[in-house]
Amino acid sequence: MSRIIWGSRIINKPSEKLEADYSISSQKARKSFFEEIGEKVLQIGKSLGRELDFLGDIAFSLGRLVTGKSFFRWDDFMLLVKRCGVDTLLLVSLISLLVGMILAFVASIQLKMFGAQIYISDIVGIAMVRVLSAVMTGIIVSGRIGASYAAELAMMQTNEEIDALKTLGVSPVEFLVVPRVLALVLMMPILTIYADFMGILGGFLISTMMFHLNPIEYLNHTQLSIKLSYLWIGLIHSFVFGVIIAVAGCLSGIECKRNAAGVGNATTSAVVNAITGLVIATAIITFICQVLGV
Repeated sequence: MSRIIWGSRIINKPSEKLEADYSISSQKARKSFFEEIGEKVLQIGKSLGRELDFLGDIAFSLGRLVTGKSFFRWDDFMLLVKRCGVDTLLLVSLISLLVGMILAFVASIQLKMFGAQIYISDIVGIAMVRVLSAVMTGIIVSGRIGASYAAELAMMQTNEEIDALKTLGVSPVEFLVVPRVLALVLMMPILTIYADFMGILGGFLISTMMFHLNPIEYLNHTQLSIKLSYLWIGLIHSFVFGVIIAVAGCLSGIECKRNAAGVGNATTSAVVNAITGLVIATAIITFICQVLGV
């Protein structure tokens, strides 16, 4: 290691610092594959613990709201409802209509071999009402509403507005998170029912215009194939999805680092965590319905 002697002082060359930095980075790079896997698994456990704690805080705040011990601004709540509902209708309409059309095309590939194209109505109706409408709506809302929740709260965290609320004795969960969760949970079932109708409409258009099926017979088959239990399963999906998306978006925003990169990471994390949660919740609900025979 080379040094420069200046009087009685020994000054290290800049190359010495570069060598030290390189040795530290090389030590970090020498982690084994299993060490990295273990760290990722531990991070998943910690993340799950934080989400459960945050969900508990939301439940506690909802209890305080019901008992009249907390409050939030109802004007802001109505704006959130409008954003989650009316402002999302156009995108939900387009995606649900196209999904219904795609299902009709895919079902016709096999059904036309047996001259049973009329059963396209059964496939489209059951698939859309039972799970697909809720899943597609959840993905759309994750990218639109969940990301906006994360970005808003992340900017408030960066600008120290959340710290200001805590200084004033106002709980950020009660004042900022609870109205966002309630707005999304309220609007998700409504958007899902709307997506059901749009998906069935997409299948109806393809079946009647391209496969020349009788419109009245198509609608009768759809009505007979859809059971009330299927509708309830779809609504349960939508309710659970609303909670998952709202919690993922708000938690990512509140835990944001106070810089520009932190805001971007929080937005990305909100969308990724929400969609991952949707897939896991769908698998769990489907398995429970299968066990119950619903």
